[in-house]
Amino acid sequence: MKPKNKFFSISKSNQYYFSTLLMFIILVILYNVQDSIGYETVSLILLLIIFLLPLFNFERGPIILSAVISAFAWDYYFIPPHFTMRIAKPEDAMMLFMFFIVAVTNGVLTSQLKTQKNLMIEKERKSNALYLLLKALSEGKNLDELLMNTVQQFKNVFGFESVIIFPADQNKLKREPHPMSNFRIDDLDWLAAESSFESKRETGKSTDTLQNVHAKYFPLVSKDSVFCVIGVKISDDLKSDLWEMEFLRLFINEISLFIVKHG
Repeated sequence: MKPKNKFFSISKSNQYYFSTLLMFIILVILYNVQDSIGYETVSLILLLIIFLLPLFNFERGPIILSAVISAFAWDYYFIPPHFTMRIAKPEDAMMLFMFFIVAVTNGVLTSQLKTQKNLMIEKERKSNALYLLLKALSEGKNLDELLMNTVQQFKNVFGFESVIIFPADQNKLKREPHPMSNFRIDDLDWLAAESSFESKRETGKSTDTLQNVHAKYFPLVSKDSVFCVIGVKISDDLKSDLWEMEFLRLFINEISLFIVKHG
């Protein structure tokens, strides 16, 4: 799968750790310069840091955690009197309350906007990929050119190698893949492909049938018979990405229509 449009990405499980570490580093720096800039300026800098977190694809939970850490740290270490949660001035108490509300709201809203933007980019990517696929398939003058374009599109859109295997007869697959395939299968992969052919369902990687193989195998069915099996060397992260897996299936369904027409 091609990388998404993110210039910086941290796994969700690590975002809490990195956001906490980042706030700790920032707070240590601000604590040492607070006499020069004042505690009011410290709050603005902390708000800026929380505002920037969604730009690095931090999700809602880590952003809210950063806001909570910032609010309590600002009260304890910066608002007079120091090293106590007591606030001497009513205006400082109001300022702390507003800081927390603004930090959480700003961080969550910015995160939502970032998520919506990523979804729009992803939809545009998929629409463009389908257009290029249909264009490439329609340019195939014969079955070999069609299959060559099919393999190339798997590589261009997903970054996956693929193999195409046609049946020797109604009951058995050929042992050798089509020459346009761009990876060679071993005996275990061939068994997964044959199982897909016989059962008319997906087998191989990320399924419950011969899952320890290199690829996932999709049967292309027409009129209750399998006219070929396509194997795709999917990446490990695609196994848990249901939306991307459905897009791959849509991709294969479009390909099957052209292969049936030229078969």
